[in-house]
Amino acid sequence: MKIGDMVKFSKEHRTSPGHEYVEDWVGIIVEAGFTGFHKPIDEVRIMWTIHGKTMISHYDEIWWLGLNYEPFEVIND
Repeated sequence: MKIGDMVKFSKEHRTSPGHEYVEDWVGIIVEAGFTGFHKPIDEVRIMWTIHGKTMISHYDEIWWLGLNYEPFEVIND
């Protein structure tokens, strides 16, 4: 994933217990790489559109490396 990519949560994430609420979230990557909150940990910041509102969320490799699936999928070509 790179800055500017449009993303959503992967089917594996959306259908895992307790994550159904992210079904219709659409986001854009606004930061990616080792710059930011937890240097030198790889991370992304995603600006989500959720029910007509926006919010920015932070995800780092500590979180996604603990999953046994990819949490996001790119939806633009």
